[in-house]
Amino acid sequence: MTITETEHEFESLPGYFQAYPTLGCTPIDSSKEDHLKLINHETWKQLYDSIPEDTDTHTYKLLVLARHGEGYHNAAIKRYGQAKWDSYWSFLNGDEYGEWIDSRLTPLGRKQVEATGSDILVPLVDEMGFLPHRFFSSPLRRCLETFMKSWNCVLQGQELTEEDDRKLVIHVIENLRETLGEHTCDKRVNHSTTTEEYQNCLLPSGHTVHWTYAEEYPEEDQLWLADHRETEKEMDQRIHVGLREMFDKLDDNERFVSLTCHEGVIASTLRNLNHPPVLKLDTGKIVCTVVKVQKSL
Repeated sequence: MTITETEHEFESLPGYFQAYPTLGCTPIDSSKEDHLKLINHETWKQLYDSIPEDTDTHTYKLLVLARHGEGYHNAAIKRYGQAKWDSYWSFLNGDEYGEWIDSRLTPLGRKQVEATGSDILVPLVDEMGFLPHRFFSSPLRRCLETFMKSWNCVLQGQELTEEDDRKLVIHVIENLRETLGEHTCDKRVNHSTTTEEYQNCLLPSGHTVHWTYAEEYPEEDQLWLADHRETEKEMDQRIHVGLREMFDKLDDNERFVSLTCHEGVIASTLRNLNHPPVLKLDTGKIVCTVVKVQKSL
């Protein structure tokens, strides 16, 4: 299945953000331009209210795609350079500065996502007047940590009136994870290790984070291979499956959606959505898009 064959199943709509102002526009360099700039609306609430109404065949969502903050593998790429990383360091478990199998966030990475939370997510939610209807995440640890650090900034401003308000449910989608194979930073640690570290974690905001996994979720990583690096086409096919799973979990009235993931996942998602590339997206940054989704039969 190619992107051309599936482009009408999920499709970004132009005219909302600087990253996709019009059909046929060129890719944006996010290091030089504000790709999140609203181009036809004064506030996020105005933008949200302008999203088309659902039809019998399609539903519309505001999708927030968050790249995780700097992990120990990202720091190693900066330290050694991309060429040496690809040819040598990416196959190792780490160096004297840290381990990067299923990498955690560095101290800088934690600061990056906290800044994104306070500078972008807090104003977004304040203007909208409500939190995303549903949260999703990659299973890798750097994404779990990114979610907790970035959204805690928003949640600290939420009044907790009932016990149910304190439980925050995040749906983990196994397929919405970084490029598979060879690079150890993209290999998932055992499921029991992750749940022991992160399940029912209490945030400073007072919320308890509950990660929800698919039934019979595998203990060991069954997707990552030591001897094959996933091609772009293979990744796009896998991400398409993950996006379909994500969108199928949403009710029609769940129109504001958050996904915490990876640079490669965001790039592949944009290809699946027929959205122009957002180039040089730094760690900890987000991309937003309005998506037209074909309903499953």
